[in-house]
Amino acid sequence: MQAEGPIHVARTLIDRHGVRAAAVAEQRVNEAQLAAKIDELDFWRAVQSAIAELRRTVPRHAA
Repeated sequence: MQAEGPIHVARTLIDRHGVRAAAVAEQRVNEAQLAAKIDELDFWRAVQSAIAELRRTVPRHAA
């Protein structure tokens, strides 16, 4: 999934996981921290920020 940018990944996570998207990104952050993979850590933190921004700016559709 990382071949794409953080915004694309954030949208994909939201589409796949809905309200759990932030939790999935947090899990990836934790895994990258434990493995000391700094590039991945930075990427997943950017995904977390993108998820938060998308949730603030994208209107929710009425069901």
